[in-house]
Amino acid sequence: MKDRMALYSLGGALLFLLVTISCGRGGPLSPAYRPVLPEVPPLWIEILGEPHWYLEWVGEAGQWQDQHLGPAQGVPQIHLHQEWTVPLIAWPHWPQRGLLPGMMKPAGALFPWDAQGGDLLLSWEGGAHALFWRELSAAPRPNLASQGRLPWRFDWPRFRELMEGPLIHPAVRQDPHLADWADIAQRTVLMGFDRRRIRPMAQTDHLIPGLGGLWVSSSPFADYLHEEIGAPIIISGRAPVETWVSALGFIRASREGWVFVPWGTL
Repeated sequence: MKDRMALYSLGGALLFLLVTISCGRGGPLSPAYRPVLPEVPPLWIEILGEPHWYLEWVGEAGQWQDQHLGPAQGVPQIHLHQEWTVPLIAWPHWPQRGLLPGMMKPAGALFPWDAQGGDLLLSWEGGAHALFWRELSAAPRPNLASQGRLPWRFDWPRFRELMEGPLIHPAVRQDPHLADWADIAQRTVLMGFDRRRIRPMAQTDHLIPGLGGLWVSSSPFADYLHEEIGAPIIISGRAPVETWVSALGFIRASREGWVFVPWGTL
C-alpha cells in the first residue's frame, strides 16, 4: 500500500446528498446518548481539584452545540446526527484558577464508533481524534477536490488503526497532541491524507529559573516534571501554546517565549 492513503469512503457524494435531504425533513427525534467522561489524571486533581467540563458536539441538525457542566453536575443525554461520523469534545477547565476551556487538552469521542448501547464513551485519545475532525471541518476548501474531503466521509476506524501502529512516529503514538492537527487537516483537505505528516511539531526548550517543584502538562499523556524547590525547570514550547500547572501557578509556553501566572493573580 502506498503511504498516501485514500481514507475517504466511496459513494461520498451520494451520502452527502442523503444527509442534506434528511436534515431538511425534520423527522422524529434521534436516540439520546449519555456521554461517559474518562478518568481525570490524578495529578491534575491533586493540584487543581475536580474540573468543570465544557462539552461541544455536532447535533442531529448538523450544527455545533455546547453545554457547561460543574464538578458535581450530572452529564445530560445528548442527541447526535445519525448519518455522520460526528465528534463530541469535552474540555476540562478550572475557571476559579483562570484555566479556561482550551488551555488543557480535551477528552473526546467519535459517534458512532465510540457508542456502546446508550452510552458514548469518551477517552483522552478520542480527544485528539475529535480535534482532528473539527480541524478537517474548519479547513478552507478552495477547489472541487477539497470540497469532497469532508470529515464525516473520512475512514475513522482505519485512521485509528493507523495511529496505534508502527508507521506512526513513536512520540505521537505516546502523545497524539504532539502532532499539529490543524496543519495536517489543511494539507489533507488540499492534497489528500498522508500518514507521513503525522509527526511531532518543532519545539523550543525554555530554561525557567526558580520554579522547581512538581509540574504537570496540559496533555494527559505527557510526563510530569519534578525538580527540587527553587531549582530551574525546562519547559517545551510549541506552535499551539502549551500549559503547565503546579502548586505555584501555571505557565503558558510557545516556541517564542513563556509567561508564569501565580495562582490568584487573575
